[in-house]
Amino acid sequence: MSILLADSHAHLDMPEFARDQAAVVARAEEAGVGLIINVGIGLDHSRQVLTTARKFPGVFATLGVHPHGVKSLHDRDLEALSVLARDSKVVAVGEIGLDFYRMRSPEAVQRQWFGRQLEWAYGLGKPVVIHTRDATAATLGILRDQKRWLRGGVMHCFGGSYEEARAFLDLGLYLSFSGTLTYPAAGPLREVAKKLPLDRVLVETDAPYLPPQPWRGKRNEPAYVTATARLLAALYGISPEEVARRTWENTRTAFGLDWPPKTEDRKPKTET
Repeated sequence: MSILLADSHAHLDMPEFARDQAAVVARAEEAGVGLIINVGIGLDHSRQVLTTARKFPGVFATLGVHPHGVKSLHDRDLEALSVLARDSKVVAVGEIGLDFYRMRSPEAVQRQWFGRQLEWAYGLGKPVVIHTRDATAATLGILRDQKRWLRGGVMHCFGGSYEEARAFLDLGLYLSFSGTLTYPAAGPLREVAKKLPLDRVLVETDAPYLPPQPWRGKRNEPAYVTATARLLAALYGISPEEVARRTWENTRTAFGLDWPPKTEDRKPKTET
C-alpha cells in the first residue's frame, strides 16, 4: 500500500534510542512515516526533544512536564521552557495531565500543575498533549473548569469509554490511538474507536512503549504506527491509504502545522 503517515506521539529521546536514533527515524521514513511529534516529559528532557527535532525535518517537538515529575516543578522551570517554546519546531505543550495509577507526584500537586500548564499553554498560543491514567473524571473536571485556557489539543493514548470519548471531543480535543488498539484484549476499545468521527482521530506509537501486537515484547518505534493505522482502516471499513491520509491531515491540524511535504506535494512511499 502507498502511505504517508504521522506518528502523533513518540519519545525519541528516551535511553532506548540513544544508540540508533537516526536509524529509527530513517526506518520510519522508509515505512512512510513522514511526520513524528517528539514529546517532552520534563525540563531537561524537553531540551533534548527540541535538539532532536532540529536535526530531522519531519520531527517536531512538544515541551512540558509529565505528571510523574511535577512534584519538583517550579515557576522558573516554566520560564526556562517558555524560552525554548519560541522555537518554530515547538508545536505544543505536553505531555501534561494526571496519573493516579503510579502516583509518583501527590494528587494535589498534579492537579495544581496540570492547571498551571494549561494556562501556560494558552499564553504561548499552543495546543496541549494530555496524559491521563486512572484519572479520567478528574482530568475532565479540570479541563471543563479551565476550558477557557484550551487552544485545542490531543488526548494521548486514548483508552476510555465512548461516553468519555464524546466528552473529550466536546472540549475540542483530538483522540489518539496507540498500539494498544491492536491487543487481543482491546475489543471494547475497538468498539469505541469505530464509532468516532475519523476527522478527530490520530494514530501514535508512544515509542519506545506500547508496541502494536506484531511487535509485543519488543521496543516500539515510529515505523510500527502502520499496524495501528491498518487496524483503524479495518474498523472503519476503508482503505489503509485513506486512514493514512486522514490521520496525517488531522495531525497537521491538531498541531497547527503548515509544513510540507503535504500529501498532495509528495509521492508516498510504496510498501512491498
